[in-house]
Amino acid sequence: MTVAEIYELINSFAPFDRQESWDNSGILTGDKKSEVNSIMLCLDITKAVAIEAVKKGVSVVISHHPVIFSPLKSLDDQNPAVILASHGIASICMHTSFDVAKGGLNDFLIRKLNLCAVPDLAIECETGLGRIAVLDNPCTVKELSQMVKEMLGCAFVRFNLADKTVKKVGVISGSGSGYFKEARDKGCDALITGDVKHSDFIDAENSGFALVDAGHYYTENIITEFLYERLKDCAQSVFIAEENADKTQII
Repeated sequence: MTVAEIYELINSFAPFDRQESWDNSGILTGDKKSEVNSIMLCLDITKAVAIEAVKKGVSVVISHHPVIFSPLKSLDDQNPAVILASHGIASICMHTSFDVAKGGLNDFLIRKLNLCAVPDLAIECETGLGRIAVLDNPCTVKELSQMVKEMLGCAFVRFNLADKTVKKVGVISGSGSGYFKEARDKGCDALITGDVKHSDFIDAENSGFALVDAGHYYTENIITEFLYERLKDCAQSVFIAEENADKTQII
């Protein structure tokens, strides 16, 4: 297959034209006509991931977050996009097009958490962002947070209103705490997401709503597992980057 054919395959289940206007998803480096012999998967194309791609002679790197997001003002040879481009390695980045896709990242996150999604009900209706699930067995926020931690392998989980009972929960991968009011207005008792700001915790607490912060990395890194299953037969070698890891540390 060519890079363009891989792109079209991804486009069939996560249409790139659904991405947000501020996003930069698509083929960001490389020749779309080039043949694909090996595919490396990751959440972020860091410098370490780009160097790994070069060392392993990868044809294309597929990531969730765009390797070029803000406009480049110089072609620094330490920039991951420049490293890939200078070695003729293609990159395909998905981001918000996959966030909102039916059967995409948020639906996969729901399944990873073993939750029962309410069919065709998004938290943000205009874009289709986020999902809502009803718990088979209502539990406290603390119990829900523990379950999320175990299911996603999080280093830690932050939450509020520990003893609040949760029957209906919203899920938004990545940074979704800004949508907690939409989740609350749709009858959710809590929202599972990442990157929750202090002010959002306070605002949610004041309205009796629970937020479960499982981290940006852990709510989105599952994309590598999803893509491996979809693309494993598309090249001689398909694998998750060894350098694909949470780059933050805690003490």
